[in-house]
Amino acid sequence: MTNKNDSNNIPTTADPDPFLTSQSTRRVQEGEFVLLVFADNRHAFAQALKHQRGKSPSVKINKRTYSTSVLVGLPYGTVLELNKQSGLVPLEEGEDVLPDYDDLMEEEEEEDNFEKVHNEERDNRHLVDDNTSQAITAQELHQMKDDPSLCGAKIVKTIIKNSASFNTKTSFSKAKYIKKKQMKYQPRCRLVRCTSSSICQALFLKDPRKIMNLREDALAQILSYSNISAGSKVLCFETTMGLVTGACAQRMGGYGMIHSIYTGNAPAFIDMIARFNLSFVEHTSIKWVHAGHLFHDQDHPEEESKGEDLDVVERNKLVWPCPLQKHTQDYLLSIESEKKQREFLQRRCGRFARKLTRPTPDENAISVMESEKKCDSLILACTYDPKNTLFTLLPYLETSCPFVVFCEYMEPLFECFQKLQDEKLAINLRLSDTWMREYQVLPNRTHPNMNMSQNGGFILTGVKLCPVHGKNELDDDLMKEIRLAIGGRRGKKRRQEVPAKNSRKQSRKDGGD
Repeated sequence: MTNKNDSNNIPTTADPDPFLTSQSTRRVQEGEFVLLVFADNRHAFAQALKHQRGKSPSVKINKRTYSTSVLVGLPYGTVLELNKQSGLVPLEEGEDVLPDYDDLMEEEEEEDNFEKVHNEERDNRHLVDDNTSQAITAQELHQMKDDPSLCGAKIVKTIIKNSASFNTKTSFSKAKYIKKKQMKYQPRCRLVRCTSSSICQALFLKDPRKIMNLREDALAQILSYSNISAGSKVLCFETTMGLVTGACAQRMGGYGMIHSIYTGNAPAFIDMIARFNLSFVEHTSIKWVHAGHLFHDQDHPEEESKGEDLDVVERNKLVWPCPLQKHTQDYLLSIESEKKQREFLQRRCGRFARKLTRPTPDENAISVMESEKKCDSLILACTYDPKNTLFTLLPYLETSCPFVVFCEYMEPLFECFQKLQDEKLAINLRLSDTWMREYQVLPNRTHPNMNMSQNGGFILTGVKLCPVHGKNELDDDLMKEIRLAIGGRRGKKRRQEVPAKNSRKQSRKDGGD
């Protein structure tokens, strides 16, 4: 007899990924970083925290501080309005960052009616900007802004009502005027998830020089050309505030290894990596390697390798379970609540566990330099000389694997292109740049934006050849003989046959005569 319950033991769905312990949800979790995107294309980073003690402060917008505790539990895409009394107020679903202004228009006009809009008699030829059309003074407007009982919508309505030139404007001018006042007196923002694209766009709009003018479309090309995927081993050297390193970690999902090269005493962009909301395994997949280990002096390498690794010596002194020191025991006894004592011990255990399991920078460098398996991808996006940097790190890249070099200027990449081509170290070399322009898409007024970014940088891509087996065994003289025997390049044989055909036609004419 068969048991009827045996069929219930068969799993019907796939088991959850053990690496993705914190599954990305549609709602904001406590401690996550989010982006607040305003109607004027401003971006502000904020961390959703219920308790601010001992952590980063609240978000600061327009010289005012707002608490981020209301963000916890909200779905991404929610529109929030800035209120002086209530702070960040989440609005109902369906609201936009720009409020609907149909009720503010004196006459109901259909925007999709092309003939009505373009045949109206009003225009802006008689408008004079002399600050006399507004009946409200600056002092009265300042008092309205300081009044907590007045919301932004009432202020905008009052300003439009007291404008003498509002009714003489065209429908397009009215919409632009209302939009400008709403952005100033009724600010709203949208809750956006922190991804590599949104973070890159926010940093580019704030200060593009800090990230080498790297746009989100150029970042997407870097990830695509370098073939970043789960299980890859990536070597990355970048000075874009950790943008490329965080994007690689987020794309790989904790599977694989990222060797990120840094200069100085410690990595300078740890705070930016935290804004990607990476899980524990995604964080541990990033291995920090000091530039001094890879760009050492080639003439005296033995002098730099002397000395012990102090981090390894300190780690070897630790034992598990780690005994508490005297001052730590005294502090633990001073804690009255047993729950707080348990939380304190858990934090201490986590700290010592990280010390015991965390590899040192020297060990990370050894895994790059002396490992049997070389890197699968090489990404360079730094302010240093691309040619010297590329040819120093190229031996650590496996053959038939891609490399990507990003630079703000074309001339250094052209030198790399020429040297790689002359020494026959790579194939499929390509030097490209992307031209991007944003468009305003509105009824009857769709046109390109007046302001745009001139250039998003240049990208050099290629595939490394094997230095031993990647060479052509046929020399140039032998290739010339083969081409002559075959008939040359495509189209060359046809050109030689053209005079022969003409001579045949001429002989036929002579024979006919």
